[in-house]
Amino acid sequence: MENKSEIDMTQNILSPTSDIADLDTNERKEFLIETNFKGIRKAYFLNPKAIPLKVGEFIIVDFENGEDMGIVSAIVNRQFKRENIEVEGNIIRKSNQIDIRRLNENRNIENSILINARKQAKAHGLEMKFIDIEYKFDRKKLVFFFTADGRVDFRELVKTFAAEYKTRIELRQIGVRDEAQKIGGIGICGRELCCSQFLTNFVSINVSMAREQNLFVKPEKFSGPCGKLICCLKYEHDYYLDEKKGLPEIGSEIKTKHGKATISFIDVFNSTVTIDYHSGETEIITKEIFIKKLNKEFKIIKNASQHPNHSNGECADCPKNSTNKDVEKSSK
Repeated sequence: MENKSEIDMTQNILSPTSDIADLDTNERKEFLIETNFKGIRKAYFLNPKAIPLKVGEFIIVDFENGEDMGIVSAIVNRQFKRENIEVEGNIIRKSNQIDIRRLNENRNIENSILINARKQAKAHGLEMKFIDIEYKFDRKKLVFFFTADGRVDFRELVKTFAAEYKTRIELRQIGVRDEAQKIGGIGICGRELCCSQFLTNFVSINVSMAREQNLFVKPEKFSGPCGKLICCLKYEHDYYLDEKKGLPEIGSEIKTKHGKATISFIDVFNSTVTIDYHSGETEIITKEIFIKKLNKEFKIIKNASQHPNHSNGECADCPKNSTNKDVEKSSK
């Protein structure tokens, strides 16, 4: 039998389970409880009271100097946790029917507050758009999420909200990607937006990711409902970089014993390189053979990455009026 301490220890994974109700008291304490709140907001908590929990159960937690209510989304063995997971606090208890009723009441109150917030912003002459309201479970704090083109002086608005709702007020300015995450929607793939389903952190997306994946199409194909480059460009980016390692970029010119040629396509799935000879012929070579011939039979004359158009975000293979530079502008 495999040693338990060696299982998955080399992997950077969470190793989740779905039920710790049947474990003894000390074993339950060894798990982190992943908890989802409104939207896809997620945090991790300790279970010092060794409460028997299952995925899908509502719990009350000590969070941000108050009590909040969420739903258990995963149960993670602490010895397998990733280093970048931050523990936010402790679990207080399981939720009861009274708690769930109060949570539903809070959601209804949030809807009316959102309508009022938009009216108040207009009354104060502020150029801001309120996106969402979050009422903490214990009603000791109201968080207003809004978007704006620049900085907004909302000090007087905060005073108005504090006087009206008699609780702590916090206004958070968010970006357009966060707005899409909160509102949700359907992507160009026909599925629900990734950001409103499972993405909790946004990574930097740039045009080079599309270029590396040979996606030379119209600019709108790269943009999501938020107007930014689609997040899924990142999903396979590392794979493409690994598969293209050691190869010149598409558009590079090489010198061969048959004359000059240009690299026109790199097929990462079939591990082949297509080269177009200036004489008009085309040859498809396996990646392995191409690398062996590089600097022996083949010599790089001009690398596409050093071409002036490349540095400007343009590409000769892109359709007319659909350069990468145009795509980049559309994402701003």
